[in-house]
Amino acid sequence: MFAGAAREAVFSRPEVIRRVRADFVSVALKAALVNNPPDGEEGRLFREIGRSKPAPQGICVINSAGKVLDWTLMFDDDKSVDAFLDHCLQRFAHCPDAKQPVPAERYMRFPSAKLDDVADTRQPLPVLDQHPKGEHCPGTPPVAPGTLALRLYGRALGRDGKPMADTVRQEHYVEDRFDISVEMQEKLAKAVTEAGNKRFRMFDELARMLVSHAYLGQLDVNPVSPPGGRGNLEQCEFWAERVQVGEASEFRLRVEGVSTAAGATNDVDGSDGRQWQHEVQLAWDGLIQLDGNRVSQLFLVARGNEKLKWGNQRIGARSEADVTHLPGGHPIDLDCGVRYGLIDEPAAADRVAADAPPALSGRPVGEVPEDSRRQLVEVLGPPFLIFRQKVQTELLVSAGQKERLQSRLAATIQDATAFFQRIDGEKPFEHENSLQSYRQKAQDQLTAFLEELLNADQLNRFRQLQLQHDGAFALGNPAIVHELKIDAEQQKQFMAHVQEMQGKIQALVKEARSGSRREEIRSKAINVRKEYEPKIAAILTEAQKQRWKELLGKPLDLTD
Repeated sequence: MFAGAAREAVFSRPEVIRRVRADFVSVALKAALVNNPPDGEEGRLFREIGRSKPAPQGICVINSAGKVLDWTLMFDDDKSVDAFLDHCLQRFAHCPDAKQPVPAERYMRFPSAKLDDVADTRQPLPVLDQHPKGEHCPGTPPVAPGTLALRLYGRALGRDGKPMADTVRQEHYVEDRFDISVEMQEKLAKAVTEAGNKRFRMFDELARMLVSHAYLGQLDVNPVSPPGGRGNLEQCEFWAERVQVGEASEFRLRVEGVSTAAGATNDVDGSDGRQWQHEVQLAWDGLIQLDGNRVSQLFLVARGNEKLKWGNQRIGARSEADVTHLPGGHPIDLDCGVRYGLIDEPAAADRVAADAPPALSGRPVGEVPEDSRRQLVEVLGPPFLIFRQKVQTELLVSAGQKERLQSRLAATIQDATAFFQRIDGEKPFEHENSLQSYRQKAQDQLTAFLEELLNADQLNRFRQLQLQHDGAFALGNPAIVHELKIDAEQQKQFMAHVQEMQGKIQALVKEARSGSRREEIRSKAINVRKEYEPKIAAILTEAQKQRWKELLGKPLDLTD
């Protein structure tokens, strides 16, 4: 949302384009990488940039040494954009490198709403003119040989049925890119072989992936997947029929499909004032050509109608320029015909690697480090185990489910980052209350999403894994109390142990705030928890212990 709003409101103005080209080196960074930096030397640069960010996204100017000169989220008016560029050039003239301290200036709105500066660490950063040998760009993770890259183009139609001339507005024009993995191509080829010359329905993972990118507006109004919708595909059917075109292994598929995607504001959206409704109805047709078990050509066209209302209740009606409200974006009221086109090309040579990790319907695993996934569980609770790779393997999640989980993970990290930005500086008591409220809300929302996504067997196994994660501390869960028939005296013993443990952990928290090394404190807290687990488990009778073992199911080691 923010990046797109900046593109259309700030960087589409001819004078700004001219100045940026003449005086700056423009770079687009993925917000996910700034907020969750990768390892290595490039990760150090991301960490330095992200260290002073006033929000998960924004406009940042750095010098030749990678030191941040200025951040801004918005501008007072259109003229302030030019003033900001002048200001950054003046700062660069004084601080072109790291020879002197470079404090990072930050603005909520330039120039009227200045935030506190962030002091320079005085730590040198690597100067990189290319990616380290043997490493791929973290912004474009590697894909396996044979991966097919798809390009999607979308246009809104005017009353005359012709594409609208304005291609700057996000609700009028869209481009997107995504991949079809080798595994998915092989699955399609297998389906063709099994169908013979009969018309057959294409498998849902592929159909869903094609539809999930076809929408106008910004990222946050995706009616199918997070961070917008919750996978609300009311209709999604693609049918194909085989047509022989050459050698025995070469054939073409005539493809027809229909899709209806609908999404609307959910609780997460409402937390920052955003409100929206979105519906996309499309009829699809086109061709897919296969050579053996690989797709050699794909061309699809979709025609239909799209309705999108987008606004922010905290901004309300306004007459200011769009640059004054970039995080919220401009209001949208769209109801018109639309056209989408999909065309294929081989994945770029610099993206292809023989040792590329397995693909999640075109989204390579590893964009979010496993350590970040573990931290989500530690901070937000057991339901977030679903993002651990080992858990997804254990649950045998499908390619389509993995794609939706990957999208949900990215949205979760972005939302959590924004939350912790908001509560930064709160008093300890207020901070803890805010965190508890956010944690419960996040758990409820994720649980509802998973109940819709996972099948019954997967849900049952996932509940076992959550209990295994909580260990004996799950005995305080009302559902477990009821299941094991834990009596009042046992509950009293449980609370006594928990309160005693919490007292020790609270002392460690104070120690961490006093400046002690956090990793050491974390290790001590884990040891305290391990100390009390057997004490709590000992309150159970033998019969209760047996039933508890059954509830836990087969153990899965999640310690790594």
